[in-house]
Amino acid sequence: MLPSNEPLYMNPVLEPRFTRANQLVFEGLVGLSSSLEPVPVLAESWTRSDDGRQITFKLRKGVKWHDGKPFTSKDVAFTYQSIRDTQSQTLWKPYFAAVSKLDTPDEQTVVVTYSKPYAPALIAWTVGLLPAHVYGGGPLAESRGNREPVGTGPFRMARWIEGKRLVFEANKAWWNGRPNLDTVELRVDLGDDQLKALKDGQLDFVQVPDVEAWSGEVQMPDFRADFEVSTVVGSLFRAIAWNVQRKPFDDKRVRLAMTLALNRGRIIEDLFFNQAQPMSAPFFPNMFGADPSIAPYPFDIERAVKVLDEAGHPAGPNGRFPMQIIAVASQRTPQNEQMFAIFRTDLAAIGIDMKVEYLSSRDYQARVVLRDFDGVFFGWLPDIPDPDPSALLHSSQIKEGKNNFAGYADADADKLIEAASGTNNRAERKAIYHKLHAKVNADLPYTVLYAPYSHYAWSRRLHGVHPEDIGPQPRFPGLSGWWVDP
Repeated sequence: MLPSNEPLYMNPVLEPRFTRANQLVFEGLVGLSSSLEPVPVLAESWTRSDDGRQITFKLRKGVKWHDGKPFTSKDVAFTYQSIRDTQSQTLWKPYFAAVSKLDTPDEQTVVVTYSKPYAPALIAWTVGLLPAHVYGGGPLAESRGNREPVGTGPFRMARWIEGKRLVFEANKAWWNGRPNLDTVELRVDLGDDQLKALKDGQLDFVQVPDVEAWSGEVQMPDFRADFEVSTVVGSLFRAIAWNVQRKPFDDKRVRLAMTLALNRGRIIEDLFFNQAQPMSAPFFPNMFGADPSIAPYPFDIERAVKVLDEAGHPAGPNGRFPMQIIAVASQRTPQNEQMFAIFRTDLAAIGIDMKVEYLSSRDYQARVVLRDFDGVFFGWLPDIPDPDPSALLHSSQIKEGKNNFAGYADADADKLIEAASGTNNRAERKAIYHKLHAKVNADLPYTVLYAPYSHYAWSRRLHGVHPEDIGPQPRFPGLSGWWVDP
C-alpha cells in the first residue's frame, strides 16, 4: 500500500499533477534509467538524423494494451495529435511544439520531424501513450478511459473507490514479464501523517517530509528494526521570484541586496537540520546544467546595506521601502512561517518591512498574471527530466499562464537558452548552461532559497525498492521490480 494524490484523470496527457496512478498503467516510447538517461520502453530502438531534426522510433513488437488489442504506431500518432489538439490543459503541449510532422510508415515505425533541433525531444517521449480505440472519438477530457484506463503498463486498474483508494492488479501479459507484485493499492485518504500510517501498517512506503521526525524518531533503533530508509537529492527547489518589472525590483542591485539579507544558511541549519542544500541559480540539483563553481551569495547584512545605499534607497525614519511576498495558502506551514519570521527579521535589519500574504490558488494565479506582487514564493519541479530552464527564464514565458514569474526578459539569456535547446551535444549544452548560470546569478531574477532532500521509509517486507522508481520522474522498470516476503 502506497500513498498518492488522487488523479483527476487516469490519462497522462491531461493529469495536471504528480500522482502514482498513471505511471503504473501507462508507458512512453522512452523510459528513464537510474541516472535519468533515456532507455527503450515501447520503442525498442531509435535513430537520430545527422542534423538533429528527426527521430525514427522502431516500436517493440508484440505489445498489447490491457484489453488485448495490439499497440501500434497509430496509437503514438493519436497521442501526439491529442496533445496538439486538446482544448484542455496539458503540460505536454510545449514539449511537442517544435514537431513539424509525425509519420507512421508502418505499424512498427514512427518518424518524428522537428522544425529545428530540440534537445529535450527524445526525453519528451516519456509521455504515457494512449490507445486510440479507447480515448478517441470525442473530446479527450470526456473519454471513458479517464475513469476506466487502458494502458500497456505493468499494472491494470481493478477498482477505484473515489476519495479512498485505487487498486491495481498485475498485468500478467506485460511485455517485460509479469510484475513481482500481485496488487498495488494507492491510498488517497490518509492525510498528512503518513509516518504514523506506516507504523500502523496502513501503508508500506511513505515520504517523510518532517525533517524533525526524520532526524529523530526515524533514526531510532526500534524504528530501523522494522523499516528501511533512504535519502534522495531530487529535482526540487524553492525560491522567491522578484518582480523585475516593478520598482524597486527592476534594479538588480536591489535584488542582490535582498538575496544578501536573507539568511538562507540559518534556514537550512535550523529548520531543515541540514537536510537541504543551498543553490545559486534555478537549476535542478540532480541534473547537469548548474555550474558547481558558482557559490550561492553569503548572508551579508553589511554589504546589503551598502548595495541599497548605492542603488539610491537610503534608510529613513520609516526604513527604506515595504515589500510583499505572495504564496499559495497551502504553503502556510509551521516551517514556512518560521522561515518567513527569520527573513522578516533579516530584512528589518536593512530597513525593509516584509509582509507575506497567503492566497487561494485562484487568487494567487490572478495576482501572478497581473504582476501584482513584489515577490512570489514557489516550489519548482520539472515536467520532464531535462535541465532546460526556459520556463522560468525565457522572455516568451512571461505571457499570461506561463511560468516566468519574475518577468525576466534578457536578449542574451534568451540566446543562450535557445542555443542550449538547439544542440544534442551534451558537453556543448552544459557549457552553454554554465554561461547562463553566471548571467542569472548576476541578474538575480530569482533567489533560490534551498533544495530540500527527500526522505523515504518503507516496510522491511518490501524488497528491491528505490524511491525514485515511483517519483515524479519514475525510473524503469519501476515498481514492477519490487517484491514482498512470501
